[in-house]
Amino acid sequence: MRNKHHPTNILPADAASRDQRLVTGILLAAVCYQALLCLLNTFGLRTSVAIVGLTEGLIMLACLPLLLRRLLPGLITIALLAGAYFCMAAIASGQLNPKTFRDLAIPLCFFWLGCNLGRPELVERALVPIIWLVIGLGLFELLMLDTYTHFFDIFSYYVSIGNLAPITDYVRESKLQLNGTRPEGIGRTLLPGLLGNHRVSSVFLEPVSLGNFATIIAAWGLSRDARDWRKGLFFVSTAVVMIILCDSRFALILLPLMLIARFFLRGAAFNLALLAPFVAIGLVLLIGVTTSEYGDNFTGRIALSGWALLEFDPQLLLAITTPRFYGDMGYAYLIAGFGLPLCLLLWFSLWLQPMPDERGRRFRAFIALYIALILAISGSSLFAFKTSALLWCLLGCLLQNPAPHAIRRTYSGTSIHDISNPGTANPSTLPNFASLRVALARGKP
Repeated sequence: MRNKHHPTNILPADAASRDQRLVTGILLAAVCYQALLCLLNTFGLRTSVAIVGLTEGLIMLACLPLLLRRLLPGLITIALLAGAYFCMAAIASGQLNPKTFRDLAIPLCFFWLGCNLGRPELVERALVPIIWLVIGLGLFELLMLDTYTHFFDIFSYYVSIGNLAPITDYVRESKLQLNGTRPEGIGRTLLPGLLGNHRVSSVFLEPVSLGNFATIIAAWGLSRDARDWRKGLFFVSTAVVMIILCDSRFALILLPLMLIARFFLRGAAFNLALLAPFVAIGLVLLIGVTTSEYGDNFTGRIALSGWALLEFDPQLLLAITTPRFYGDMGYAYLIAGFGLPLCLLLWFSLWLQPMPDERGRRFRAFIALYIALILAISGSSLFAFKTSALLWCLLGCLLQNPAPHAIRRTYSGTSIHDISNPGTANPSTLPNFASLRVALARGKP
């Protein structure tokens, strides 16, 4: 029984519970914030790109209690170097690109968050209700589309935030995103006779992001050890359901690659994924050179990226000139925005992180494949807040090096954290642990 004069709210279980609620709230907000903004926009509270940006900033601010537990010198150094590089590029080009700061802030913030959590089980418990919410709303959209779009007028929402201005005159009967249905003549790849041309988007408002989310969930499940196959199977099977709902061709290509890597690679062999973007860029350039006509298919999307890269000059490679709009040309978007030197610094910094076990090495390899392929066929979706935040938080957690909790009480000058982690304490202030246990049992510390 708890002694009323000596409350035990300092126990690690209570601290873990607080962390659990906080990280669940943050990740739920990161995944669902655009759905909430769309709901508000549908019922008259007009949304703008400024409101979207403010919401993303507020979610990152909510991470501060966990970020401030421990500063990461390496990550801060990279952030400062990147900021300096962006400023020099802005001086050289005569124009500052604020989106590059935003695109880099998301992975740095949530990787930092994951590192300071350092406990994959906390994030995994947060993932389960998020997955059920995504699938539940996705089935609601599939089975009752008119009711769903009555609450979520997705097309009007994207018009409000300006994402559709360059490509549409706003005259359209459907309330879904432009890619919410497969065009006639192409149709769905998965179960077209049962599901028609509709591609489910759930809380993400667009099917591409649902496919990316499903791929990240599948990578998380496949990274688990064989002894945890039941837990892994849950994540992989729910990912497959989401892939079918959104008809993601990208996920259909990446999922078999991750399965092959999972079953045939071991140990240091997972580090071969370090080469994935370089191989992908080579293939993109090769397809760009050998393809003369564009088609709305997988090869056509890659060819478009290849054509863009073939036009790069030294100024674009260094990001010291104002780039044109690169749309779905991911590698061109990334290099023209960040600059090749910074891209290489960020990529190799990721691989210098010491993963403590095989699970971490697997997940990092799967994410490397994800990054390499998504940049070949898509533009800025790698940096979409609603999936990028989750991805980098998961990766940071797998370093399994949690920051200490804030010190709330002391015993003879020694913090509770020091008592539970004697290696960090001052030996001269450590109490006798046998006496401490007896005193605590009697309620007389």
